[in-house]
Order: sequence, then structure tokens, then C-alpha cells
Amino acid sequence: MYAKFARTTSLMALLLSVSLGSAFALTPKEISQKADDLDDGETSISETTMIMVDSKGQQRVRKLKGFRKDYGKDTKSMNFFLAPADVKNTAFLSFDYDDVNTEDDSWLYLPALRKVKRIAAGNKKDSFMGTDFSYHDMNGLDVEDWSYKMIKESAMLDGHECWVIGSVPVKSRAKEVIADTGYLKRLAWIRKDNFMAIQGKIWVKKGKKIKVFHATDIQKIQGIWTAKKIEMSTLVRGKRQHSTALLFDKIQYNQGVEDSLFTTQRIERGL
Repeated sequence: MYAKFARTTSLMALLLSVSLGSAFALTPKEISQKADDLDDGETSISETTMIMVDSKGQQRVRKLKGFRKDYGKDTKSMNFFLAPADVKNTAFLSFDYDDVNTEDDSWLYLPALRKVKRIAAGNKKDSFMGTDFSYHDMNGLDVEDWSYKMIKESAMLDGHECWVIGSVPVKSRAKEVIADTGYLKRLAWIRKDNFMAIQGKIWVKKGKKIKVFHATDIQKIQGIWTAKKIEMSTLVRGKRQHSTALLFDKIQYNQGVEDSLFTTQRIERGL
């Protein structure tokens, strides 16, 4: 009698756990939103090495210093190029607005021309400073512009269990999103333990290229999950054409960043 009752109770508990698990399962869009909303501190100051590799394996190395500050749900960021001489004092200023109806703003200061250039909305799919990252990649894509689908509930990558989520532009404005980003569809590998996107595959309309994103050397710095290496590679017919790696040599969170950094006048003055 007791054994039968125990088995029945165990079965009910199992059924309840399955039911609750299903009820609280996250949708692909909710997972993607959590990945986009990951804590990155109120401010950050970073020192970065950029390594650009061409199809022949030749490298170009650049050094940058970056600053970022949150203003509510909006973000302002600034990156100064420190070396080599041909890009020294070049600066990139960006305002990323949470409101999907407000266009993000970006400016590039080119010291050779002594001119601040505003990046037009139609040019944000272009390469950032000759790298494999576009201006949109630097600022991030709007979650609301994409429709999401679970491709795999579980996939192992770099020793971590991930969701694999596919996304395509929302039907109601697909033409506009493709024209704006240059992207036809995407895949993302998102870690289940911390919601970090550690790999991505992006189909590019122009030139029928595929871009592959990979984040590694992931650590907790000041309690914040941080990828110390981010690489973007561009492939044509499965062959890598070139790649860009960002190595975060030093990063500090929540140290305080002056508002005066985030102006077009300041990027002309440099560090």
C-alpha cells in the first residue's frame, strides 16, 4: 500500500515538473532578448588589440581605447585608435537608442581630413574601418527587427550547452531590415548557463558571403560575464577571405566615465 502510494506520488511529481518546465520554458525570442540584455555594467573602459588577417594570412595590428556609458536603456560609446600611425587619433562615437523608432547615431572622426563624418543610416551595413565588423555589428542589432525559431534545443560548443536559434527579418518590414543591415538570416549559439551568445553565423546579401562570429576566453570580471576575445570571419563559398579579432587586454566596469567624452567636439580633440 505504502509503496503504491509512493510510486503514485513520484509519478505526480514528475508530471508536475514536466508541466511546470513547459509552462516556464523560454521562447527563442525571449532567449535572444535575455542575451541582448546581459549585464555589461553601467560603464566600461577597455583597452583592445585588433588583429586583421587577410586571405594570405598577413596581419595588421591596431590598438584602441574604448569608453561606454549607459543612460537608462540607451548607451553611448566612444573608441579611440591609438596605433599604428596611419589610424592614430581616428575615433568612433556611437549613440545606441533603445527605442526601435529612433535611429541610432554614429560618427567617425578622420584626422587626415580633420573632419567628423556622420554615418548615414543607409551606410551602417558597411565595414567598420576595413574590418569584418559592420557599423551595425559594433552597435548591435535590434531584437524587434527579427523573427526567431528554435533550431536545436541543445548543442554543445566549447564545452557548454547552448540553444541554437535562427532568425530572419520580420515579414512586415523584411525589405527595410535587409536593406539596413545587409543580412538575410542568422544563427546564434547561446549558452544556457549565462545567456551569452558565443557563436553566430550570418548570411550577407551582398556578395553571397557568410560571416562567422566566435566569442572565447569568457571570464567573470567584476561579476560581469565578459568575452576577452571576439572574432568575426568572412567566408565565400566556404573559404575564409579575411577575419578580425578583438582582444580585450584590459577592461574595467562601473569606474565612472565623464559625459563630456561623448560629443563630436571631443572626438576631434582625441585622448
